[in-house]
Amino acid sequence: MEDKNNFDFAISIGTFVFTGSQALQGWASYQQSLRDSERAQQEAERAQQEAERAQQESKEGRTQAAADRMMEPFTPKKKKAEVVPRGIMKTIEERILGWDAHATIIAGRFGAGKSVAVEEVLRDMQGIYVHQVRGNDWEEKLYKRLGLDGPDMLEEVLGRVGDKLKRPPILLLDIPRTTKQGMDTVSSFAKDLSSDSNLAHVIVCASSAAMAISFDAGGSARQNDIWVGDLTEKEAEELLKLHEHHNDWKRFVAACGFNAMDLVEACKISVEAKKAEMEQKAREEVQVFKDQCKIAGDTGEEILERLLANRQAGKGAGRLCTAASPKKVAMWIREEGCHPVIWHTTDREYKFASELHANAATEILKSTSQSTP
Repeated sequence: MEDKNNFDFAISIGTFVFTGSQALQGWASYQQSLRDSERAQQEAERAQQEAERAQQESKEGRTQAAADRMMEPFTPKKKKAEVVPRGIMKTIEERILGWDAHATIIAGRFGAGKSVAVEEVLRDMQGIYVHQVRGNDWEEKLYKRLGLDGPDMLEEVLGRVGDKLKRPPILLLDIPRTTKQGMDTVSSFAKDLSSDSNLAHVIVCASSAAMAISFDAGGSARQNDIWVGDLTEKEAEELLKLHEHHNDWKRFVAACGFNAMDLVEACKISVEAKKAEMEQKAREEVQVFKDQCKIAGDTGEEILERLLANRQAGKGAGRLCTAASPKKVAMWIREEGCHPVIWHTTDREYKFASELHANAATEILKSTSQSTP
């Protein structure tokens, strides 16, 4: 009996061991199948990624990627709550919505808020692309940023976006004040896309008058000029309220004028400090312009004298007030970093950059005439 029990026990143990072995083998097989499945999935994903990468790197893939990028709603640098609605925005909006041909040139005094105004009009619109022009290689950098090989691919992208939107896309070329080269290629670029082919509305936002004047896509009939001037009194009030100056905004305007950038900077320091800084700078710029701008004779002094003579009548100074061309004067102003006067691209005349410059010119020229024997 004992032998039988031992035998049954041995059988049970054997069965247990065999069953356990099978279970372990089954588990190992299960784990292997999981690893095989995971490996297969990874390989499939890797193959898919490689296929997608190949597609992206292909000409077609890069063209579509650039088109998709332009189709994203445009987001300006400033939040909507930080922007004051301005009358000039309506003018820019009407030009954009009614565009049928030729480039648009946005010009104005430094700090007038040109870029802010244009970008606010374009807020949330599709088919917008912004690129800065910082030198002669700006066009190559534009293609590189979009992942394109050159102008042919860009034209294909613009065509696709235009077909989707049922209107030409907009290329905003922002030209900083420090840019001194590249305007000739900007002109030909705009001519090709906005005048010859109507593939895109090219908007040139020029921070300096020299760059705005240098634009030439085939004459004035092939461009539309928009001037962004200083803020109105109401706009200045709203801007200063955004900077927590609800009750003393008039003090800022009286001291600093209506230039948007000057008012914002005054909020960061103090009205008194900003006014003193602006007055000193205005005197220095007028003096340097009078004494050193001698492009064709006493160019600077001649412009200042004519501006003062016409000031009472509220007029500027025409291009014939001096022998030098407005383009050459604007180039001198940019090169020297001296900005007491501006060439108004729509009124087609010289004007004082600010009332502080006009006051400084009055004092300096009066002092000069009194000291002359």
